[in-house]
Amino acid sequence: MKARFALLALGLLITLPLLAAPPLEVVVPAGTEVHFKLLNAINTANAKAGQHVAAQLTAPLVVGIKTVAAAGAPATVKITTAEASGRVGGSAKLVFSLASVTLANGTKADVRTSSYAREGKAHAKHNAKYIVGGAVVGALAGQALGGNRNATAKGTAIGAGVGIGAAAATGKFDFEVKAGERFALKLKTPIKTVL
Repeated sequence: MKARFALLALGLLITLPLLAAPPLEVVVPAGTEVHFKLLNAINTANAKAGQHVAAQLTAPLVVGIKTVAAAGAPATVKITTAEASGRVGGSAKLVFSLASVTLANGTKADVRTSSYAREGKAHAKHNAKYIVGGAVVGALAGQALGGNRNATAKGTAIGAGVGIGAAAATGKFDFEVKAGERFALKLKTPIKTVL
């Protein structure tokens, strides 16, 4: 009797793996939002196009009942545009998208997503304040010292030049996207994997 049960148990142990479901292809469709956070800060003063930055999923990617990528899974962001701010002109710019995600089966999937884009503060208002202010002060000084139209014009020009110098000295408007900041970008192409 014991031998019979032992053979039956052995038969079940051999048969169970054969009855297990075969690996199944799972597709995360295009348009799915991928939620993640940056693990390192990105600053437009020193960021470069093509640079990769570590990230981490903040929500799982799930299809039906299958978890394709778990919350906390490693991911990578790729910077596609990075421009530092000029001193007098040119706003800082940053564009990046998600480049890869580590899936639940341990493989790393390259992905294409929508982009995060941000442009820094414009120079026009800031510069105008310094240049016009310098010109006014220069005009008043020229008028007071020279007392005629030529002296006023020269004072205005000199004052505007000083204003441009002041704008240049104070005018870099780079920005930083902090580590831990969260984003949600949409897949442009599906993720296909076997689980």
